[in-house]
Amino acid sequence: MDKIEEAREILKFVGMPKAQQADICCYVLLAMAGIKPDMSWRNATNDWIRIHDIIQFANLNYETSYAENSREAIRKQALHRFRTAALVEDNGKATNSPNYRYRLTEETLELLKHYQSVGWNEIASRYMMYHESLIDIYASKKEMKMMPVKINGDDFKFSSGKHNELQKAIIEEFAPRFAENAECLYVGDTIEKDLVKNVDKL
Repeated sequence: MDKIEEAREILKFVGMPKAQQADICCYVLLAMAGIKPDMSWRNATNDWIRIHDIIQFANLNYETSYAENSREAIRKQALHRFRTAALVEDNGKATNSPNYRYRLTEETLELLKHYQSVGWNEIASRYMMYHESLIDIYASKKEMKMMPVKINGDDFKFSSGKHNELQKAIIEEFAPRFAENAECLYVGDTIEKDLVKNVDKL
C-alpha cells in the first residue's frame, strides 16, 4: 500500500467523512506529518507549518501540481475539517497573518507514529475512546482565544489577532466617544466575514 492509501486508511479510521478522505486531504495529512514516500510513520513529526509549506511538500515529494491558488481548497476541505475533528490545531494568529500556522495535535502525532506497529490496536482504541473529548478540549482552547465584543448592544466574539483588536477598540471605545449613538452596519471577522451586516440600511 502506498503512502497516500495509508493516509486515506488513517483518515477513514478516525471517522473523517468521504470528502475528507480525498487525495488532497491525504496529501495534507502526509505533509503535516512530514512523511515522504519512503519514510515510516514512526518518523512522523508535528512542526508548525503554513499552507504554502503543505503545497511545496506535496509537489516536491509526491509529484502533485498544486498551485498557490489551491490554498483556499486546502484550508476549507482539509484543514478546517481536521481542526474541527481535533486532528490539527492552529497557533491562534489571525488567519490572514503571515505567521498563521497549523500542526498535528500531540494525540494525532502519537496515533500516526504507531500506525502499522505492534502497538497500533491499543493506541488506536485509546485514541478513539477519547476522540470526542479531544474535540471538546481543542474547541475549548480555541474558544478561550476569542475576544468578547459588544456591537449595537449585542454580544459577539472576534477571533484573536491585531486586526480584530483594532476593530474591537473602534467599536467599543472610539465610537461611543466620537460618534455617539452611531450604529455599526457591517463588521467582519477573520473567520466569519459577515459577523454583522445590515443589508437594508447599507
